[in-house]
Amino acid sequence: MQTTTIVNLNPLRKLLRDNKSAIKKALELFVETTVDDMRLMGQYINDKKMLEASRIAHTLKSRFVYLGNEDAIINVVTLEGLLKDGRTIVYPETKNLYDKLNKMIDYCLTELDVEIVSLND
Repeated sequence: MQTTTIVNLNPLRKLLRDNKSAIKKALELFVETTVDDMRLMGQYINDKKMLEASRIAHTLKSRFVYLGNEDAIINVVTLEGLLKDGRTIVYPETKNLYDKLNKMIDYCLTELDVEIVSLND
């Protein structure tokens, strides 16, 4: 099963009224905070601190809305639900979903890096 990851910046462009400088800053902040948050969430999951990890998943959800990335939103919502449950009995499923989301985000971040560079022109 192949996952399609699409970055659609139209919601962000609309929110920021096509201000290239503001869009670039928002994307740079997204990249920086998402990398840090995914690393921290992974550590929380490894340490089986599911409620702490669920708080991070919750913040990621709204970020992906502005990128128009439906696949990531669905995966974050599912992951947040598993984490909120707080039972370590779902740990393997949670870890697998985190790993899948992490790969999706890596792809997304690569696309965003290209977008950021194009906003320099």
